[in-house]
Amino acid sequence: MSNLESILKDFYDCLDIPIQFVNEKFIPIYKIGFSKDIDLVLEKTNIYNNLKESTISSINLTYFENIHFIVTPLTDTRFNGYFIVGPFKSKYICSELNIPFKPYSCINYILTMLKSIIKGQINKDNKFNPYIKDSIDYIHKNYASTNMDDICNYLSINKSYFCSIFKKETGYTFTNFLNKFRIEKSKEFLKNKNFTILDVALLVGYNNHNYYTTLFKKLNGITPIEYRNNLKAS
Repeated sequence: MSNLESILKDFYDCLDIPIQFVNEKFIPIYKIGFSKDIDLVLEKTNIYNNLKESTISSINLTYFENIHFIVTPLTDTRFNGYFIVGPFKSKYICSELNIPFKPYSCINYILTMLKSIIKGQINKDNKFNPYIKDSIDYIHKNYASTNMDDICNYLSINKSYFCSIFKKETGYTFTNFLNKFRIEKSKEFLKNKNFTILDVALLVGYNNHNYYTTLFKKLNGITPIEYRNNLKAS
């Protein structure tokens, strides 16, 4: 398990609030505690568009019906990006959405807890392998066309060694990490109704839309069409 995943797991185990880590482009990399209701709230709040890359300090974002997100940046490691805590509600409200409740007075405590967990995990290992950071940066820029051979050639590194250190430091095999990233990226394209499912599959690097649909459902519990329909309904 990677340090980032450990941070998310420890935080969720302590506070039972959904949490995710997104990269500098606000594409989710890891998440825990999410459900269809949580995804729906994310779409309604459009939180990713409200975050700016210039964000350098922790912030509390409040939306309709006292629904909150806490955002704190992570820099100077192999993963630059943001931890996003939430959504959670600060008042008991009548709603069909199943999201956790935490009193407003706890917001500072929640942030303090997150920062403490981050500090503890990051301090465990400050010697990050530069190959992994470079490979992830390469994936972010070339996700639709890249493969392991391309990256190993780019890094001038042995494939077996690369596979070993990538799994050790990220918690994922290269293929699983790339698939996860592509599927998350595809959600942006699914918002554009002018793209067919095949168009979206091709845009993120899959020539077979059936394979893309299978992967999407495996990672999200619903098909791309169902995901798009949920966006329309919201």
